[in-house]
Amino acid sequence: MLTIDGHPFIEYLVWQLCSFGIETIVISCGYRGEVIRGYFGDGAPWDVAIRYSNEETPLGTGGAARLAASFVDDESFLLLNGDSVCEVDCRRLLEIPGGEILGAMTLTRVPDGGRYGKVELDTDGRVVAFRQDGPTAGPAMVNAGVYALRKEVVDLIPAVGPSSLERDVLPLLAGRIRGVVADGFFIDMGLPETYEQLERDPSPLLRAVRGSADLG
Repeated sequence: MLTIDGHPFIEYLVWQLCSFGIETIVISCGYRGEVIRGYFGDGAPWDVAIRYSNEETPLGTGGAARLAASFVDDESFLLLNGDSVCEVDCRRLLEIPGGEILGAMTLTRVPDGGRYGKVELDTDGRVVAFRQDGPTAGPAMVNAGVYALRKEVVDLIPAVGPSSLERDVLPLLAGRIRGVVADGFFIDMGLPETYEQLERDPSPLLRAVRGSADLG
């Protein structure tokens, strides 16, 4: 809910999803979730239906995804991190899962993969390995935090207690999830310096999620 140009960061994700015709959004809430619910309500001002998945205790990214997926009716769904934006065609992502392919993962290139870990693809574009390297890892292809997943993936997430999507679940999908490389705008605002970057110049973020710098 930190603001960029007068709008909570998560609102940019809502705009992005709405631009691809997404009609229902489930927001995973934990600490101070009432602030998010108070801001978005039922989603009517954005012409989208918004539901809320509420964690009584922290469940980690895996447990949160499992709980939120219980509100999803479709066989495939999009899953986005709440603190990053990646410019990617969400419609294309949703078309990928099927058959033995259980999901699609958006990837982006960064100058130092140490913060994220590296993702490796085979010649067919399938993700085959996740490498957690040190802070001097150098240029890498990394997970951009936008996925299209089949409901079957939820069964791989532990039903009880917290879990990590990145460490506990995604490695189980090696060979069964495709990587989609996005060369457009990407930012993870989880560090003070990246948040300050957005505060100084939000225009790339606006263009990435709305196709224009015009908020209207």
